[in-house]
Amino acid sequence: MPETLPEDCIHAYVKFAGRGAKRHGFPDADVTLATSWDEARWADLNISRVLRVRNKSSWKVFAKRLKVKPSDNECDLLSHERDDYVLKAMRSRFRGVGEHVRPSSALTMIAFAIVHQIPEIIITGISLDQTGHEYNDLNSQRKHAPEDRAALEAVAAFHPHVSTTESSLAAATGLPLYQP
Repeated sequence: MPETLPEDCIHAYVKFAGRGAKRHGFPDADVTLATSWDEARWADLNISRVLRVRNKSSWKVFAKRLKVKPSDNECDLLSHERDDYVLKAMRSRFRGVGEHVRPSSALTMIAFAIVHQIPEIIITGISLDQTGHEYNDLNSQRKHAPEDRAALEAVAAFHPHVSTTESSLAAATGLPLYQP
């Protein structure tokens, strides 16, 4: 992990990655991409803003979007919108690359940052070499590796403002290695 990051750095974590970030001395997330919500599993994290991925639209989601929310700390991102971000940022949805329909949630967050024109994006804590997750409280295996590799190669090809702190990820995808 880099010792210094840009002064105006925003820490965006995917799912429970805030646990690993905390162990490495990083601050709480400025924004967290979440795919589920089970209060007990999130209790140890200080979550302030949430971008929540939902698989499909429902009347509840539609009604929630229509009404004025008391807070703008949570926003829904439907699966087709997630796919649209990936397509716009990486010029493909990567269907048929591997066993899964799309790249992982981490790549969704990267696509979201690219589309919203974040001027510098530094990817940390992602590996194509390892399975599982550091925060792995459910013993989940890492999925989407072929899709993520293809998506990260596209990011490297189209977005020079995206770099990584992970030397193995840089070597595998062509992403530049972050230099503070």
